[in-house]
Amino acid sequence: MNLFPLRPDDVLMFACILSRVSGLVASMPVLSARAIPVRIKGLLAVALAFLLEPVAIRNGTVLPGNFASWIASLFSEFAIGVSLGFSAFLVFAAVSFAGELAGVQVGFGLVDVINPLGLVEVPLLGTFQNTVAFLVFLASGAHEALIWALGRSFELIPPGGGVFDGVFYDGYLRLFARFAQLGLTLAAPFLVGGLVLNLVMGFLSRMMPQMNLLSIGFPILVIGGLGLLVLSLPYLGSVLGLAFDRMVGELPGLIEMLSGHGG
Repeated sequence: MNLFPLRPDDVLMFACILSRVSGLVASMPVLSARAIPVRIKGLLAVALAFLLEPVAIRNGTVLPGNFASWIASLFSEFAIGVSLGFSAFLVFAAVSFAGELAGVQVGFGLVDVINPLGLVEVPLLGTFQNTVAFLVFLASGAHEALIWALGRSFELIPPGGGVFDGVFYDGYLRLFARFAQLGLTLAAPFLVGGLVLNLVMGFLSRMMPQMNLLSIGFPILVIGGLGLLVLSLPYLGSVLGLAFDRMVGELPGLIEMLSGHGG
């Protein structure tokens, strides 16, 4: 007696579900870090796929009839997962962008360290802000919202039913613009403060030409940058919290655009 009947369509559908879940795991902040073993990511993706399979079955499937179309469907499902996870990763990209701008302006750009979230070289200030963003990301529950969005996507977008049209690309470009604005907002205090410090040192060099600005200018920039960092700490968490709240609010609209019903 066959207690667990397995049909070819079930295998194809599970492969599509696993492809979408893998896209989210591959692009989601924290989980996409290279420091996490690939086996852990794979086991997590398979576990989420098993949990979400009943949701996909209940809402029907749009599986293709031939092998070539099924392969294309796998890539489409993976792109859906990446679209959901990358919307959160944009916040961390904006923080790294802000740290790079601010670090160069206030003298921290000479020191590069390894970013644990992506194993790329970023300024020291950007690494600190990335760490704060990571803590705010977990504290705000944005990671749970991404898992919810993944389950919601199977309710609105059955496996093989994703739509990538002009509406989706326009909406994603708006997301890029908003998070670029976030990067400039985070870097604004350091840009203005660095400009003021440079103007002051330029004025002093004109007033006292005998003063060696090469020896005292860099320490002044670093001390001023540290002071700005301390003053901006109370606002950094609130700005990042609002950014993650906005990201969570954008997820339903993103899912609707992927389903072909968004505008």
